Amino acid sequence: MEPLWLLILLAVTELSGAHNTTVFQGMAGRSLQVSCPYNSLKHWGRRKAWCRQVDKEGPCQRVVSTHRSWLLSFLKRWNGSTAIVDDALGGTLTITLRNLQAHDAGLYQCQSLYGDEADTLRKVLVEVLADPLDHLDPGDLWIPEESKGFEDAHVEPSVSSKFLAASALWAAAWRGQKLGTPPASELDCSCDPGYQLQTLTERTDM
Repeated sequence: MEPLWLLILLAVTELSGAHNTTVFQGMAGRSLQVSCPYNSLKHWGRRKAWCRQVDKEGPCQRVVSTHRSWLLSFLKRWNGSTAIVDDALGGTLTITLRNLQAHDAGLYQCQSLYGDEADTLRKVLVEVLADPLDHLDPGDLWIPEESKGFEDAHVEPSVSSKFLAASALWAAAWRGQKLGTPPASELDCSCDPGYQLQTLTERTDM
């Protein structure tokens, strides 16, 4: 029975460790923002740090930390593509990983520093997801062969539009005859009379 109890104990330990770890997922090539809330009263006046847990048994390797003077902790500090900023009043430490890559995936910690000691604010597991567009074959995109651009499209006038155009020409001709202007057919125009708008003027007797 001892091996069974040992397996159960190991399983409980693994579940406990996983429960205390927060997972953040980001797309490769984009930025990922990690937030670590903490008790602002308990950790007031302390510097904060972001470190990477390379080995479970080894120390957490520091990646970036806030300003040496905690009064300036609100200023963002960069180390390569990783930035850190601390909101001491709100009690939130924010980490930004820019241009996320596959090698950035792993286990990290947000820490509160005092002297040579460090309190873990949050354990973070960073997962990097591949961009699905990177593996998309252009040949997989379906484009209808019969589709054409708007410049090739031929628009047929509707029956109602033809009727309205004919009515407008008839009204213009009728008014021209009433005012004594010559018919449209007698005007010298090199354009198609069906698409030419004519200006009608009234003739007054002097």
